Amino acid sequence: MTRRLFAAFSFVCLFASVSFSQNNGVLPLTGLRFFNEGISAKSIEVRIDGAQLINNRIPLNKDIEILLTRPAGFAESNKILYAGAEFALVSPRGELLSQIPNLLAANQSTGFIGGNLSALSIKFGITSEMIRANMNGTVKIRLYDLKGKSQMRLEIPITLARKDEPLQVSKATRSIPAKNGAVGVVNGLKAKNVLVSLDTSITVAPKMAYTSLDISAIEGSSISGIFQGKESFWVYDDNLNEVKITDILLKQVKGAMENNNVDYTLKIPYRPKNTTAKTYTVRFRWESPDRKQLIDVVVKI
Repeated sequence: MTRRLFAAFSFVCLFASVSFSQNNGVLPLTGLRFFNEGISAKSIEVRIDGAQLINNRIPLNKDIEILLTRPAGFAESNKILYAGAEFALVSPRGELLSQIPNLLAANQSTGFIGGNLSALSIKFGITSEMIRANMNGTVKIRLYDLKGKSQMRLEIPITLARKDEPLQVSKATRSIPAKNGAVGVVNGLKAKNVLVSLDTSITVAPKMAYTSLDISAIEGSSISGIFQGKESFWVYDDNLNEVKITDILLKQVKGAMENNNVDYTLKIPYRPKNTTAKTYTVRFRWESPDRKQLIDVVVKI
């Protein structure tokens, strides 16, 4: 089950671009889901060769790195913390393809220097023997405290990249200023801000409530460029289980002739109007035909 798996775990000093404060959530760019169950981090990134992965298509036989900045929640003894990291690869049908109980078995007795830890790095790789005949699956990482009961779970949906497919990575992603708990990232573009609101006035699907995203003053594209891009959205319930939505999103694209800035408004159906007690997570992604430009926004509503 674990043949030819390569993995590593280390502590490093690095900075991340997307911060969050909620206990559970979904990250832009990769769709990684995180569950803080006693262990938390200020931010999380997925990287390949030091650059940030901007989608969930990964190559075989390549180190994939997960960076967690300012991890907290470990019990320390004499400023030493003892961490374990369980790896599992699961098929789309839920079949366990590969598993390692603790990637840190070699450090189990010595632990790691704690204190004001800057960042934590987990590395893993996928081989053809592990993924078998599947083209996609889910990587599950459980980071846990060997001296306590705290843990953090990470789940990353992955799709195998073709052998000749350029990796979609970047060192130039930018955060979009946002309020109302939204987290937005762009690549190859700039955006002034994103405003989030609830819209129940739309009559196209009169039974649905919509998440409204107003992304203003986008630089680096055009009205026609936005229309040529690909739009996707995902909806998750309060347990971060994906909710299938059959209604389509609505959009409006406007621009100013003098500066070529674009204002982009999305209306995303996410729940029936009569369901108000639950919290939902909505993720929206736009990417250009060459995949070099993107907008990715996640909001709890």
